[in-house]
Amino acid sequence: MQDEKQIEMNQESFQLRHIDILLAHGWFRMGKHMFTVNHIGWHREIRVFWTRYQIDEIVLPASAKAILKKSAAFEFECLPFKLNPELEELYSLYRKSVEIDTADTLAEVLFRNEADDIETSPFQSYVIEMRKNGKLVGAGIFDKGRNSIMGIVNFFDPEFRKYSPGKALMLQKVKWASENGKVHYYPGYIAAGDTRFDYKLFCGKTGAEIFDPITPAWIPFRDGIVDRISNIQKDIIRQLHEPLWLDPAHTAKLIPPIED
Repeated sequence: MQDEKQIEMNQESFQLRHIDILLAHGWFRMGKHMFTVNHIGWHREIRVFWTRYQIDEIVLPASAKAILKKSAAFEFECLPFKLNPELEELYSLYRKSVEIDTADTLAEVLFRNEADDIETSPFQSYVIEMRKNGKLVGAGIFDKGRNSIMGIVNFFDPEFRKYSPGKALMLQKVKWASENGKVHYYPGYIAAGDTRFDYKLFCGKTGAEIFDPITPAWIPFRDGIVDRISNIQKDIIRQLHEPLWLDPAHTAKLIPPIED
């Protein structure tokens, strides 16, 4: 079952500040669209929470600092994104090495197989290239807003997996955002009772926030918070009759504040 909303953008009317506004309200890019979702999964419903970092509050944990040290052996460069065979070949290597259900091509990841999207995408996209002796071994793509960036995808040559290139690329995105005066970094969502998405909080807990669309508010992340909110809201929903629980304004009145 999926609970999902989606709106379509067009290049002429879409401005950088619109990305900031939509991200701040729990929306994210998919193809040429911005969408939001609170639950994922067909066989088991999983409650998800969008995450973001206050960039100037980030305090990297020791594990992140260790990866920064290891990645010093590579060259990183941030460039305006342009789809090319080198990136597609690298993505294909990565795709064959992972067991997760994901798109077969980078074009499908970014443009959802809509042919005109490549030329008419309303997003300002950048790629951070990770190279070793000139060879492309990793790439991380993000979109730029006026005061924020959203991380879209990271992929890498599996031969270099021991260097944690996906996490190294996340750190490079944070570095770019900081150097370019951005306020927020949005890596995607995490899930209650499911650790598959926890890597999105790899940059540490300090400065991390989760979005609760019912309240609605961004809440400082701490251990156990997503499970606590999910359980509270499940209990509330069980007490309501449709369509009342579909009305966030009504439901928010019944949800107690999340306190430390």
